[in-house]
Amino acid sequence: MDASGSFIASPTRLGIALVITGLFLYSVFRILYPRFPYPLPPSPPGEPILGHFRRLPTENAHLKHMEYAKQYNSDIVYFNVLGNHMVVLNTQKAANEVLDRRGANYQDRPRFVLFDVMGWGLTLTFLPYGPRFRLHRSALQTGFTKTAITNYRPIQEDEARKAVSRILKRPEAWDFSLRRFASSIVLRIGFGVTVMSDDDPYIKIAIDANMATGGGGNPGTALVDYLPSFRYIPQLLNCSKSLQHARRWGWAIKNLHDIPFSAIKREFDAGTANPSFAYSLLTKYKENEDEGVPNEFTLQDIQGASGAVFIAGSNTTFATTTIAILNMMLNPEVFAKARAEIDRVVGTERLPTFQDRPNLRYIDYLVEEVSRWRPLSPIGIPHKSLEDDVYNGMFIPKGTVVYYNTFAMSRDPNVYKNPEKFNPDRYIPKEEGGDGEPLLVGPFGFGRRVCVGRHLAQASVWIIMATLIATTDILKPVGPDGKPIEQTIQFSTGLSSHPGKLDVVFKPRSEKTERLLAEAVKDAQ
Repeated sequence: MDASGSFIASPTRLGIALVITGLFLYSVFRILYPRFPYPLPPSPPGEPILGHFRRLPTENAHLKHMEYAKQYNSDIVYFNVLGNHMVVLNTQKAANEVLDRRGANYQDRPRFVLFDVMGWGLTLTFLPYGPRFRLHRSALQTGFTKTAITNYRPIQEDEARKAVSRILKRPEAWDFSLRRFASSIVLRIGFGVTVMSDDDPYIKIAIDANMATGGGGNPGTALVDYLPSFRYIPQLLNCSKSLQHARRWGWAIKNLHDIPFSAIKREFDAGTANPSFAYSLLTKYKENEDEGVPNEFTLQDIQGASGAVFIAGSNTTFATTTIAILNMMLNPEVFAKARAEIDRVVGTERLPTFQDRPNLRYIDYLVEEVSRWRPLSPIGIPHKSLEDDVYNGMFIPKGTVVYYNTFAMSRDPNVYKNPEKFNPDRYIPKEEGGDGEPLLVGPFGFGRRVCVGRHLAQASVWIIMATLIATTDILKPVGPDGKPIEQTIQFSTGLSSHPGKLDVVFKPRSEKTERLLAEAVKDAQ
């Protein structure tokens, strides 16, 4: 009888197990493939469980997403990655509508486990939406508004003239001189530190951080970002190039945050610190502490905000100026037009200054065209939706990771004529003989995540390019046969995209311009 009871009970237990298994599988299916009130944007075919994970490009993602947009004839394409929703916006119109006009719903950030591994802490770029994000943004906006950065013009003019003078003295090390230029500006503004020599350790910190951010693949494409426990896989078993890169270069990001802040903190405590962005935050912190007022902005926050100024300012300025120099070498007709404008407005008896900027619009257009021609963050740093949304009848679920393909926007033939060509004339108003095309917004982000340091970075690029064009001939190198050497330039893939090694010839325009530079540098010392 016991045996018979057991025989009867076994099918019952089997049935219960099948029901539980079925419910579990149905729940998983509904999580991975939920029902929505509106259709999702078009997407490529997915796979069970993985969804579209294996269809996400880890390198040159901007090009593959351009292909998807054309294939599905849509400015927005959807992906399901291990149950996580993701969309890519491929036109400026879509990005403006979603990220600008509805910015309140898209001001969050997804969690980047890969960047946690690399050591990015309380940095505005990666902070999720919330009180701490608002504190950091407020602190940085105050110091880097369009009006506030005019206070930094003497620093930028001084460092630009020093940099061009060094380039002419050691043209083979021009890229290092540019790195020193970019680092010197943000160190003086951010920490009150003046770089005194090429051996300054802060320059190495900037170079190392550049290597860290210029590799590891596109943000949000690493498996560890979707399966966080993978961060604990031993290095010997780790086959993820992105995770390997993050572990290999984490020390560089740590140095970026720790070394400059530790120095300014010691000097501040000793009463010897120079005025700077970090100095003003530390002063406010101490005042609150002395008055018994709780500090919402902690020392860790000050460290993170100061580190953001260092990395964002130095990397953006260096990479953008390098691309500008590349295009001056490749497009002598643009260089000639820019120099003619400087000669007409400034003359040849002095160097350009920011006071000339309102009358040097072509240099502004040139800087804008650099950002369009090769955006430093081609696929952007993604946003995250806080609530459900509908765009053009297509559903964007709450929690969707939203990328904006700045490169695709820069190559939109409906907006830009001959988009592959470097052509600052495209922005000249039609009534003045130009094409009247719009400036590309995407290179500095969208909505409430737009880069707060964009005005400072563009001003730094503007003044060094104006100084270079006024005083220096930028030429292609020539081979033994007397013919110009053509180069293939590779760009890195990572949090930011930087050009690789580039050979350029710099020659002084004249003895007069060399003398002007020497006098300007001497007067600044």
